[in-house]
Amino acid sequence: MQNLNLLTKSFLLAFLLFALNSNLRAQSNKDEIYKNAINFGLYHSFNLTTVVGDFPDIETLNIRQETKLSSPRFTFDIGMTMDYHINKLISMQFDALFTYNGGHFASTRTIYNEVGKVEQNEWFTLSTSYFQFPISMVVYPQEQLYFSAGAYIATLVHSQRYHYWYESNTSAIKDINNFDYGLVFGMGFNMSFVKVGFQYSYGLSDMIHSSDYNLHHSDYKLVVRWKFSSDIRDRKRGY
Repeated sequence: MQNLNLLTKSFLLAFLLFALNSNLRAQSNKDEIYKNAINFGLYHSFNLTTVVGDFPDIETLNIRQETKLSSPRFTFDIGMTMDYHINKLISMQFDALFTYNGGHFASTRTIYNEVGKVEQNEWFTLSTSYFQFPISMVVYPQEQLYFSAGAYIATLVHSQRYHYWYESNTSAIKDINNFDYGLVFGMGFNMSFVKVGFQYSYGLSDMIHSSDYNLHHSDYKLVVRWKFSSDIRDRKRGY
């Protein structure tokens, strides 16, 4: 009887070791599927873009002018995206984008005179577009969920200031910075053919080359990344 119990325990121990080894080998195979794998795809997003910071306040003996953000702009981005997988849990994400930024603003000029005060309101839009290149590290706590953090650099393509005060007119944004860089954060859902998520980017460089201004880009995005080419799917078919 004692020999039978010993044999049973030995059998159970051997079975557990075999199951553990099979699980480790299966996990290793899954990791190998992702290691050095590359995804290519199309990037597009729907954005709420703003410009945060301070405009210079104009104040003299009889004039005071204040400018504040009125509302964000609704814009979009389009470009290409690539994921390079270090392993199943971590990848590096590279994007090359054409992106629109800016915001809508309201400026109030108060003129004081002998009668009292007169207020004049001006509404205008700052519109900019860039070639932008974000690089992010992406972490997948689960295969269908991801979190990302990284940085971007961008070069200016076009800028315009649209005025709406008595009559509409446009002008160039004076002293605009031709280069932008900042931080980018995101989270979302990862599926076989698409990644959908929310992303926030904040510009660290000054938008205007002037000590009177302290303006930075601040953008909220709903991002869709279509996976047109993925060797991960090809590798999975081989297992």
